[in-house]
Amino acid sequence: MNLRGLRLPALVVALIIIDLLGAAWFTWSRVASTDLPRPVTQNVPDQQTRTPSRDGQTAASQPAAMLPSPNSGPSRVLVDKPEESVFRYLVNGEPQVFIGMGYNPIYRYLSDEERAANYDRDFRILCRAGVNHITGWDADKGYEQDKFDEVTLNYAYKYGIGVVMPFMLPWDGNYQDEAFRQDLLNQAAAKVARFKDHPALRMWGVGNEVVLDGLPPEMMPAFGRFYLELVDLMHSLDPNHPVIYRESEDFFVPVIVRFLQRTPPERQWLLYGMNIYTMELERILDTWPYYGFDRPLFVTEFGAEEFWPGGRAMGYLDMWRMIRSHPDYVMGGAPYVWTTEGPEPVDQKWGLMDGNSRPVDDTFKQLRADWLKEKGARRACP
Repeated sequence: MNLRGLRLPALVVALIIIDLLGAAWFTWSRVASTDLPRPVTQNVPDQQTRTPSRDGQTAASQPAAMLPSPNSGPSRVLVDKPEESVFRYLVNGEPQVFIGMGYNPIYRYLSDEERAANYDRDFRILCRAGVNHITGWDADKGYEQDKFDEVTLNYAYKYGIGVVMPFMLPWDGNYQDEAFRQDLLNQAAAKVARFKDHPALRMWGVGNEVVLDGLPPEMMPAFGRFYLELVDLMHSLDPNHPVIYRESEDFFVPVIVRFLQRTPPERQWLLYGMNIYTMELERILDTWPYYGFDRPLFVTEFGAEEFWPGGRAMGYLDMWRMIRSHPDYVMGGAPYVWTTEGPEPVDQKWGLMDGNSRPVDDTFKQLRADWLKEKGARRACP
């Protein structure tokens, strides 16, 4: 989650260090699409182990009937560029505004039936608000998040909500170690095989703020080489869904741009998501075409402070309106975060809903009113 605990001087120092490592960064070897590593398939578990129920977890009033997985085949998602500096986010051939929600509730201690009931409640609320995507994290900032699975996807599909499926890359991992890298490749291959054909899938969210979180400077070249190896593998296994890397604001964008320009092929399916909690948003959006990225921007997290002019609700609404004021190259955004009852202590500050999915203030209502103005946002919700 972005700048909630890191002081600006630390970010500046990190960026300077990265620039000093530029020579090593830019000489990373090309990962040829014709020479992708083959995942080792033995000993890869099919399912995550589910923890037994714990007391005190609030569920919806009645367990829901479990939905079967749909058999309509995979969604097909891409970004195209019909004209210079104009991009479109296409889901099954139709342009769509990315109206997202950072989705963080902890339901893993419940039975699948109780989880289904909660998803049914939450996704109905989101559907009626015009939300068409959820994002997640697997794990982040040292906190274990819920892991999206077939139950999540089935209920998202029921309500016309697409899922950015996360794949966590630890900031403290040893990316120089072959066994560590191979284990991540195995996990990724298994996850892609498991979910790639589900029609609720939209993108693979591979890595979140890995550099910001503290990836050591000496590990950055190895991480960069491995990242391309990993996403090339995932794309070869699933060409129907883009990959998106999420990072803080624009601190590391110049380095990422220069690196990608020097490591062909172009990988237009490799996208960038920005997490931001400051009014730097307007500056970054205004100047995005000048970074030379030749890709649209997704605002994958945004949040406003209580002390901003007009208060928190108006701050969130202003940020959304800034996002929508650049429709040619900003595809949309996802506020952080759904519930105050997420795994991170800061979720109590940023959450839009309480533990029973009731609004904690006017923020969700204000956003909902604007979201429903978007083309296609008003849809039939079961």
